[in-house]
Amino acid sequence: MKKRTLAIVLCAGMIMGMTGISACADEVVIPILMTTGTNDSMEISDGKIIEAFNEEYAGVYRIEAEKLAGAAEDYRSKLKMLNSSESLPSILWSIGTEPAFLDLMIENDRLVNLEPYMEADEEWMQNMIPQAIEDFKTEKGTFLVPPSGIQMSGIYYNKELFEQAGISEFPQTWEEFFAACDQLVEAGITPLSLHTTETAWCAMLFTTAYLAQTDAGLEFMQQQFPESYDTPEFREAVEMMVELFRKYTTEDAVGGSYALASNHFFAGDTAMIANGPWMMQSLTDTSYAEEGFEEKVGYAPYPGNAMMGSLEAFAKAVSVDQPQEVIEGAIEYLKFSSRPEYVIEQAITNGSMPVTMEISQEDIDQMIPTMQEYAECAKNVEIIFPSYQNKWDPVAQNDIFGREIPNLVNGSTTLDAFIEMLDAGAAQYREDIE
Repeated sequence: MKKRTLAIVLCAGMIMGMTGISACADEVVIPILMTTGTNDSMEISDGKIIEAFNEEYAGVYRIEAEKLAGAAEDYRSKLKMLNSSESLPSILWSIGTEPAFLDLMIENDRLVNLEPYMEADEEWMQNMIPQAIEDFKTEKGTFLVPPSGIQMSGIYYNKELFEQAGISEFPQTWEEFFAACDQLVEAGITPLSLHTTETAWCAMLFTTAYLAQTDAGLEFMQQQFPESYDTPEFREAVEMMVELFRKYTTEDAVGGSYALASNHFFAGDTAMIANGPWMMQSLTDTSYAEEGFEEKVGYAPYPGNAMMGSLEAFAKAVSVDQPQEVIEGAIEYLKFSSRPEYVIEQAITNGSMPVTMEISQEDIDQMIPTMQEYAECAKNVEIIFPSYQNKWDPVAQNDIFGREIPNLVNGSTTLDAFIEMLDAGAAQYREDIE
């Protein structure tokens, strides 16, 4: 099958040196804000890079990281509060996940235009994904750092539970997927970990993967802030999602959180959970799962050999709220983190697969088996669809999904009414930003 979107090619001393850096008596402290507890592998890999940066730049720059417990939603809420008081930290993580907030910050000149810094450092730009360099350009400049690698989302599955149900391999088509879910149910096993809070992340991954199986559905997924959700493909995908909740998940999924859904998978209560490679570290963490749990877990693309991939999701930005010397130090850190050795380290730790540089079999061999399966999926994926969190308006995600998906499942809201609410929310959002 022909790849229909972004093609992923897995293909001694400081890069910059100290040229252009003004050494001073005191280190320049670079404050950053990171999430902790919900994205273990990202925290670990970023922590290693920060430690290496602080060691190499000792006496000149020092990263000081404040760690915020909670979900990505909590992180962005904190950023919005700090933005309103013009007290943002220097480096901002994952603001591309909420394009409305990003657009507002760009419009209000709250972010540093990184384009001049990028153009002045050809070696830095060579480590960036070329498509991201183009995609991140705006009329005012470039405000997101193009990443060097991309993380994609598929399905974790419990091989032991599959074997108990008599399923020998992960289903390749949606028809086979639903048949496998029925087979798991017949064996007394709950197929899926789902939830409805926090933009219904796990459920919406299945829903958008189903939506992206057709050209029309994939075209819908590519739209930025759709004016209407009333398409045959979207309706069919939502109907499918409702069936997942009604037939194939835990009793507490409706109204439940991501943490609850993931705990069910780690406890062996469910056979599958949709998520990206950032969850890998939790497989070997005995505070999440029993020792050896990772040996039971496989990784697969969504049926139809599709995966979710977003260039914006983990892109970083630099705020204007810090002194110029801090801004310069933040940019040095961003360059530092794009060095090949750290890009490969992030691929091994959190599955951010490099695009502009080679990852060797020796590097892949350092990964846990589940991550190796993920890398193979990423290498051979045929359909890559964007994250709905980067494409759909915040009214739909933060208000309507959490409130109305439970009503859809219990039948107190019709599909027509759900679509009408989404379209009204989209219209309200367009009015608010115009």
